[in-house]
Amino acid sequence: MTNTGFENELDGADEQVRREHIRCTLKHGNEPRMGDYFDSLARTWEENLEPCGAKHRATAFLAGVKPGSRVLDVGCGTGIMAQAYLDAGAAEVVALDVAPGMIEIAREKFAREPRVRFECASIYNFEDDRPFDAFVAYNVYPHLMDKHGLARKAASLLGEQGRFIVAHGLGRKTINAHHDCVPAHICTHLETARASAQAWEELFNIDQIVDTDEYYCFGGTLKSAAL
Repeated sequence: MTNTGFENELDGADEQVRREHIRCTLKHGNEPRMGDYFDSLARTWEENLEPCGAKHRATAFLAGVKPGSRVLDVGCGTGIMAQAYLDAGAAEVVALDVAPGMIEIAREKFAREPRVRFECASIYNFEDDRPFDAFVAYNVYPHLMDKHGLARKAASLLGEQGRFIVAHGLGRKTINAHHDCVPAHICTHLETARASAQAWEELFNIDQIVDTDEYYCFGGTLKSAAL
């Protein structure tokens, strides 16, 4: 779609949001449809969002977030995980999402929190000049289409002994049933946690696998050879 097409879609939107939407779309290349899809859900998403709680804090713990940690939050949505990182003592949180509407809401919520920075960006194109201690993908993995590419990107952004965690606050069967009505270009089927972890095993020592009706995750520590 051309820039003009996106401008027409956003008639009536705040001008800064319009510019951010177009910039974000151009930066993502093959991901504009993903950003559009979640943009359309942003306000409803926030209204129905469960508050930060035990599952979010557990995810931050499994990711190894501790005082002084630098955290990369991938597919952050409206910022549901940010408070869990801060509560664990994170010194800095960089949170990414491809939907400008999600980022706008997240920035509003954490406007007075200098330790959190929200960016409208694709993880596949994201670069940073300092390594992260933790790489977290919470409630987003089916929408990250290139799994092996994601693992390679995580390895490139983490420092020595850096950890990643892929997690969902619901069970795999529930997630997959929910995605039955989602367009195929927006998500992939969520495999068992053990099967999903295989895409990461070349670069990470996998030490966390949970696959229950209430919670799903796999994670591990960067191998020294991957540095």
